[in-house]
Amino acid sequence: MNIRKIIYLFLVAVFLSIVFVGIPLLLIFLNNYFNLLVYNNLYLKIIGVAFLAAGLSVVVYSTILHIKTGRITPLPVIEQPKQFIVNGLYKYCRNPMYLAETFIFLGLFFLLGYILLFFYPMAFFLIVNMLVIYLEEPEMQKKFGKQYVEYVKKVPRWIPKIVNSF
Repeated sequence: MNIRKIIYLFLVAVFLSIVFVGIPLLLIFLNNYFNLLVYNNLYLKIIGVAFLAAGLSVVVYSTILHIKTGRITPLPVIEQPKQFIVNGLYKYCRNPMYLAETFIFLGLFFLLGYILLFFYPMAFFLIVNMLVIYLEEPEMQKKFGKQYVEYVKKVPRWIPKIVNSF
């Protein structure tokens, strides 16, 4: 393994640690520090587990699709796409991985009950939405041209289409 791949993997590990562990732990700490609301409802915890399971499944599935294209990380900021993926979940939604990550954060909120965790999925989604619209999509259009433009016309950005003829 060359040094570039090691650096990529290190950056991915740091990024994922901050986003999926560091920020939620900070919000839990702040929630406790300011003595904010923490609910304890079994039904919401079950919903949280379902959201987490669904989100994690989609992230693992999407990561495998990206790895099969020759990338070592699905993060476009770290490594540009080498191949245009239009199969699997990408037939129904252009950003299933980001959507799944939002579901993971919603799942954490429902499962753990800390009120500050409620705001994290919303903030995450808004930031990702801006990154997708202003950075990722223009880059994809530049790199994949007409094929990507046609894909955008047929597949929605966020809300999956159940029936798709792509």
